[in-house]
Amino acid sequence: MKKVIIALVLILGIGLAFANQTGIHPALSILGVTALASLASPMQGVITMGPSTDVAAIAKWAGLNSKKMLAQMLNDLDIFKDMAVDRMVSRHGKLLPKFTAQGGLRPLNYNVETRAGTQRNWSGRKLFVYDAMKIFDIVPDELLESFMSDMMVPGAIQIPFAQWVWQKEMAKLAAEINDNSYLADYGGDAAAWDAGAEYTYDAAVPQYKTFGDDEDIYKLLADTTAGQSPTTHPAKWSKVNESVTCTGIGTLIADEITAANITPITTGAISASNALDKLEVMYNDMTAAHRKVGGIVRVGPDVFRHYINHERDVFGATATSQTGDGRKYLYGTGNKWEVRECNWMGASGRVIMTQFDNLIGGTNLVEMPGVTKTIETLHGTKSVSKFLIGFEIADLENLYVNDQA
Repeated sequence: MKKVIIALVLILGIGLAFANQTGIHPALSILGVTALASLASPMQGVITMGPSTDVAAIAKWAGLNSKKMLAQMLNDLDIFKDMAVDRMVSRHGKLLPKFTAQGGLRPLNYNVETRAGTQRNWSGRKLFVYDAMKIFDIVPDELLESFMSDMMVPGAIQIPFAQWVWQKEMAKLAAEINDNSYLADYGGDAAAWDAGAEYTYDAAVPQYKTFGDDEDIYKLLADTTAGQSPTTHPAKWSKVNESVTCTGIGTLIADEITAANITPITTGAISASNALDKLEVMYNDMTAAHRKVGGIVRVGPDVFRHYINHERDVFGATATSQTGDGRKYLYGTGNKWEVRECNWMGASGRVIMTQFDNLIGGTNLVEMPGVTKTIETLHGTKSVSKFLIGFEIADLENLYVNDQA
């Protein structure tokens, strides 16, 4: 009923305005506007569709575009734009082989027919992807006014209501992945919380437990005694569903530092008064061979802003508004090392220097389940989307990071 009233008010207003401008009888003008509006796809949903028809359209759109919607969402992720992406990783993972040729150069000697030592070494790491999901509860009546507002913006592309709904949902899902993947720590295999157990907090070894009717995943924040649950002692637990879908790049780096497989470069805190100097310290700490190859200096928004501000202060009067725009490169590198702002790194002070394709994101656009089921509820629809996602570092040898988390 609410949608019908809104539609009638719109038609009445447009019809009277048209009659006033043209001199046509108001009744005929309103009748003509009604006929035209019924043919327009966005307005058709307002005038001729009841809530049940909107529900059917939402379910049908999901069924027809299930994998396409999720594939577009994954391909457009900000985090995937800043690294190599493998779109055919199975649930068994994929090897990332590393080939290293060994030295063997020597003066010519006709008496020598075999080389000393091995000719090449093969090693590598493995990229794993994990099943993730999101449940969508959609009530068309709650969204209709926002849809109409969007469609009335001058120059707006007119699309069906169902398409608009799913575009909004996919945009929100993409934001969740971008905002939570960097420091994600896989917890999909967490055991259920035990009322009789006492849990001991260890910052180096996170503990995850499922709790409640929805089996939400909680992270332990402090020691607990028996019976201290996320409900009775919420300060000792944090619900972390969105940040335990996989293991993120930031977590992988921290784990490798803990295992002494990476030695971080000491920079201390990076600020607007030292950013250029700190990044130069890291560059100088590279091997000459790695410096020559070039790559990407990935930093979070705060560090990137410090870099811009320090650049302006260092160059003083010669700095212009254009200095702060466009691509940034480490000074003295021949534009080989790009300083790139990565919003998905959040408030991290970490600096990650390596080649573009040394950080890898993984998914599977073929085996991806997609939006697997949409059912009607009392007021709308309930759907579930399922997909695979994961991250890995291909080679630790040419990865350089600082000592800030």
